[in-house]
Amino acid sequence: MTGLARATVSSVAALLCACTPPAPAGPMTFGVLNAACTEERIVAERAAGVTVVELPLAWDRYEPEPGQVDTAYVAEVHRKIDTCRAADMRVVLGLGLQYPPDWVRALPDAVLRGSAGNTPGHGGLDLVFNAAVRDAASAYIGRLAADLSLASSVSGVSAVRVGVSGTGELAYPGPDAAVAAEAQPMEEEPADPGTAGEDPDVADPGLSTHEWWAFGAAPQTGAGLADGASVSPLPGWVPGQPEWRGAAVTTDQADAWLGWYTTSLVDTVVWQVGRLRELGYPGDVHVPLAGRGILPADRAAAVDGLLDGRADPDGALERGLDYPSQFPVLAGLDRVVVDFTGLDDVQAVTARERGQDRCLPDDTDDLLDRTDTADWPGQRFTSALARHTGLAIVGENPGPPDAPHTGGDPASDTSAQQLQRAPDYARECGMTEFWFAFEDDLFTPGSGVDLTAYAQRIAGGSA
Repeated sequence: MTGLARATVSSVAALLCACTPPAPAGPMTFGVLNAACTEERIVAERAAGVTVVELPLAWDRYEPEPGQVDTAYVAEVHRKIDTCRAADMRVVLGLGLQYPPDWVRALPDAVLRGSAGNTPGHGGLDLVFNAAVRDAASAYIGRLAADLSLASSVSGVSAVRVGVSGTGELAYPGPDAAVAAEAQPMEEEPADPGTAGEDPDVADPGLSTHEWWAFGAAPQTGAGLADGASVSPLPGWVPGQPEWRGAAVTTDQADAWLGWYTTSLVDTVVWQVGRLRELGYPGDVHVPLAGRGILPADRAAAVDGLLDGRADPDGALERGLDYPSQFPVLAGLDRVVVDFTGLDDVQAVTARERGQDRCLPDDTDDLLDRTDTADWPGQRFTSALARHTGLAIVGENPGPPDAPHTGGDPASDTSAQQLQRAPDYARECGMTEFWFAFEDDLFTPGSGVDLTAYAQRIAGGSA
């Protein structure tokens, strides 16, 4: 972590914190994701034992033009919240920053740029480094807070979900998310002796096929850099390259670069939480995240290899998921809850075959020094790390394996199998809430799941 990044995290945390610790875990509550909040569905879900719904918003629908709010859409959101409140249902609101309007995506350098010059094929808005994008998002959050009275206890909103990636999670795009893009000019420092004729922004194909997402103008040169963000400690260096500015890259430099990359990501969540608090929102903030992130041993091995692609079995390095350093930052913020989005994902299926899928009470013992965590699925390591750090945690199943952006794999459990297993995983891992993905599937014939089966799981029976 660079000095500037460390100062940013600590100063914002100090502003936000009293800090309220997570509430003691009580009986687990149950919810649904992507709720339509229609009266018919809400009444049926309430009767089944569902007590909380996630209502996703879409920035592009809310603000289709700069400063122009779609009042009909705002009225629709109000109706949905009122319908849920009337049924005594808690509402968790998704900010919807992963659905930016076209005018935001058209801002200069608005989309993340990879180390090979590509852009993400899905999402990829640069909330991490780009000042213009941050300003637009900040204004949107401000309008949203005012329109929905988020500072008021009568808003009907019990929690707000924030995120960075195209799926609304704490992450950069995955290493396989890149699509070819036209070369975008970027201001660069003059070439150093010994580097003439080389393009410092294009990875050597012989080094790694991995894609890193901090190679736009803002993170590399400071042009248009967001307040509180910082420039790369090694401008122009691409992970895996053995030299920078004519000298050998050291492991300390690679470690500092990775720390900057991952800290910049979590600082984006810190900024969103700070913006909500600035606007007077007092409730919980949920941070969705997937996988187990970078294990400490893998991180050390990756740094020893100058981030050349080794020790990265899950693509967590490029996605910036250094949970052991990021969770303490989140724990330093007031009323932040992590939301694990992959209960019973394909990693859990594989771990189940080895008998390593279940969370155990002693998982937190010497957690960061253990040698067996490589056999654990994300749900086990991430929940243990949350308990170790003092963070409350909720969870959800990934959803139908053949649906887009759910991380599905031929070996994944079906939705029906996820409904059977995921609630038990949530209970065992100490999660306070379980969310079923997705509400539509519970009401769609032929989906393999229905509300009756979910009611049985809520009651503790088998689906």
